[in-house]
Amino acid sequence: MRIGLDGTKDVLELVVRRKWWVVLPFVALSCAAGVLTYILPRTFVSETLILVRPRDVPEDFVKDLTAGSPEERLKAIEQTILSRTNLIEILKEFGDRLPEFERLNIEQKVLKLREQIKIDFSLEKGNSKGLPLTYFRIAYQNQSPELAQKIAGRLTTLFIEQDVRVRETQVSGATEFLSSELDKVSERLHESETRLKSIKSIRQFELPDQREANLRTLDRLGTDKKTNAEALDRYTTIRLNLETEISQTPPTLPKTTPFVGPVATKPSVSAAKVEEYLKVQKEYEEISAKYTPRHPEVQAAKALLERLKQQIPADVLAAATREETAENVTPAPNNTNNEVDPNPLYQKLLGQLQEVKTEFEIRNREKAWIESEITKYSQRIENTPIAEQDIADALRRNEDLKKQYDDLRNKLAQARLSESLESKQKGSQFVIVDPANYPLTPAKPDKRLVFLAGEVISLLLSVAFVVAIHIAHQRVWRQSEVETFWGVPVLVDIPEIVTDSDLAAGRRKQFFYVGCSAAGALVWSFCLYIVYHNPGFVLNQLDPILKLVYK
Repeated sequence: MRIGLDGTKDVLELVVRRKWWVVLPFVALSCAAGVLTYILPRTFVSETLILVRPRDVPEDFVKDLTAGSPEERLKAIEQTILSRTNLIEILKEFGDRLPEFERLNIEQKVLKLREQIKIDFSLEKGNSKGLPLTYFRIAYQNQSPELAQKIAGRLTTLFIEQDVRVRETQVSGATEFLSSELDKVSERLHESETRLKSIKSIRQFELPDQREANLRTLDRLGTDKKTNAEALDRYTTIRLNLETEISQTPPTLPKTTPFVGPVATKPSVSAAKVEEYLKVQKEYEEISAKYTPRHPEVQAAKALLERLKQQIPADVLAAATREETAENVTPAPNNTNNEVDPNPLYQKLLGQLQEVKTEFEIRNREKAWIESEITKYSQRIENTPIAEQDIADALRRNEDLKKQYDDLRNKLAQARLSESLESKQKGSQFVIVDPANYPLTPAKPDKRLVFLAGEVISLLLSVAFVVAIHIAHQRVWRQSEVETFWGVPVLVDIPEIVTDSDLAAGRRKQFFYVGCSAAGALVWSFCLYIVYHNPGFVLNQLDPILKLVYK
């Protein structure tokens, strides 16, 4: 059998019929709501208002080296402040004064502390120049107003210290980096200049500006080489002629008494020629005795003899022949005729030959020097394009390094100006407008609103409890329900006949219900008492719900 509730009237009738099933749960839940509302911890919020003051010196004069805009800086610092390391520092400093953190592990403590911290940013156009002023608030909530103020102040101090440290690190880091890079580029520039000087020193005669001089020198050396070759040819001819004359001139002459004869006209030359003629004639006779007339040596000796014969006058030659014949027939009367004197002509020819040889050696050395110089200057001219390319590469590298050096030097000067600006606190700074306040009244929760919500929830739960009992244990209470359910009219209504035993059973039942209600009330009161004096466990269990309440 299913008998539903058709409307509000049926619900009200059900509540009236089962009023105790509504009243008792409502009272119990209301008491629980009252106790929970009472033990809810009051939360005090301490807040700090901070203003980001714009830099005093415009960026057109001194460049700001801090990375990012103020908003980005604030976001970055917010992440740093809420980092695990900083929160652990806060816990180490104030952890013993936070009883709600006692039963939590370190991860839970960090998460809970992060949830209690709030950083709010807002941007406004705050000055006549239209520069954005960034305001932000740091708030911390805690059950103790004093502790809330101290932790909020500590967070603010940590926030500003972190910003100063970050800015100083960025500026000093930029300065150190630029200084280091400038030193490296300076060293590379010095090496490049040294290399350029070395190239110019090594190739000083192969430089492009020496090309014309080298070409002129090479032309002059070509002329000198031609002159030297002509001189060598000339001295070679002279040497050969002198050697021929020396070979035809006897080195000594016999000592003879002076006489007047046909040979006195040319004593030196004719005597030498005559002596050479007689010598060649003797050799010709000896060769003719050994070889036939067609032998090359016989013919050569004969030709030489004929040539010498033509060079000697006939009268001198005849006198010499007679004298030679006389000497062969009659020996000299004394030993003085065998003595000889050096031939002056022969000595003179030897001296001239030596001079020619010396000059020939000088010309040969000059030839070797000219050839080496021609090779050297030719190599210089060939190496001029290579030297020009090497110097061009070195100059281009020098120019690039000089540009880098000048650029880094300008950036380093800007970085040092920015560093000086930061050290004198002329840059963008955080200014505490409102320090962490001491909260006099709790910010949340509103206990009256919480208690009222608890009463409403208790009433709804009580009504829902009665409806559940009605559905579980349905009964027919009205004539209309019978007619509706069975579809037949009710002819007569017979009242309930109550006997003494029924009355006694009813009284026992009432006593049982009263006893159970009293026992339940005692147990419920004891539980509420325990909760009242030891709220920590219950609050921990209700923490997810409390987070919604405190938002």
